[in-house]
Parts: sequence; structure tokens; C-alpha cells
Amino acid sequence: MRHEELRDEQCPIARSSAILGERWVWLILRAAFNGARRFEDYQQGTGAARTMLADRLGLLVEHGILEKRLPSGATSGHREYRLTDKGFALFPAYLALVEWGNTWTGLETPVTVEHVGCGRHTHPEVVCSVCREPLTARSTRAQWRVRSPVERRGEGNPGAIGEVQVARGVEDGEARRQADLDPADVGAAQRHRRAPGGREEGLGR
Repeated sequence: MRHEELRDEQCPIARSSAILGERWVWLILRAAFNGARRFEDYQQGTGAARTMLADRLGLLVEHGILEKRLPSGATSGHREYRLTDKGFALFPAYLALVEWGNTWTGLETPVTVEHVGCGRHTHPEVVCSVCREPLTARSTRAQWRVRSPVERRGEGNPGAIGEVQVARGVEDGEARRQADLDPADVGAAQRHRRAPGGREEGLGR
């Protein structure tokens, strides 16, 4: 499978990786979150070659993560690369990478994050939006929906929408089905669940 083909996978991790897994992307986002606007700001903030940087900035613009626009109040001149709402939505993932890098990469001087509101150093936590309990790989499971053959044919029968739930500990080949699903869909769900070496995939483990 080629890297760009990940964009067509029925998996949010695969599709995100097709964009965010490209070289220099996270360093560009780091620069954007820290105030970069002009091309020269991004080059100084990343150290990437101009041709590579232009390509990656174009990728992020293509996918709506950055946008090119004139500075506020300007009617002409150089356009800036600014984060969109879609780009700002990546900030929690950015903080998680900062935390992981501080903890696991042997960084001699960890990067601290200050919450401007209270003036204290902080770190990201992932909790359930309902009960506020911490979310871990062992306390979660992934669920996703796949289109039934009827839905794919455009017949518009909402009752034909199928759902496949793959929970940890389920034997291979046993996917719970709530509708008449195409076997290829179930197979895709099972392949998504199994990583190389027989490990399970989902939200992580």
C-alpha cells in the first residue's frame, strides 16, 4: 500500500496519518501554534528546505488545516499561512505529542506548557466527556459503522445501515453485525482490528 492510499481507508487513524504522517508536518504545526505566519517564519521555525516547505504548506492548505490570506487590514502583499478551525482542532494532539516527547524521548530539557488563565504549568489529560474518568487503552474500545450494500446502491433505506463493533478479546472472524453487511466490509473491519504480528488495533493498546 502506498502512503497516499491511506486516505481511502475506513479508519480515522489511517486517514489522519496520510496527512499528518508526512515529513515536516508536525514541525510546521508547531511553528503555527507558536505564531508563525509568513513563509520565512515557517522556514526559520522548521529548518526545512524551501521546496519541501512549500510542498508541505500546500498540503496543509489543500486539506483545510492552514489557509492563505492577507494580513488583517491589508489589501495587497504577501499572504500569510494561518490555522483554520480544522487546524486549531489539532492542538490537543499537539499537546499530547509534547507530553509524549517530554516523557519518552530522553529530552534533557522538557518543554513546559503554561496555562495563561491560571499561570500554572499544566499537562494534557484525556478523560471521558460523560463521566470524566481517565481514558486508557484498556478502558476503551473502538466502534465504527460501515455502509451496507443497500446504502451503497443508493436505495436510501436507513434500516440497512450496518454497524460493526469489534471489541478486544473477540475471536478472529467474530464481528457483531446489526444488519446484512457485505462480507468485504466485515473483513475490512477485522483487518483494521489486527495489526502486523497479530496485535489488536482500535483506539490503541
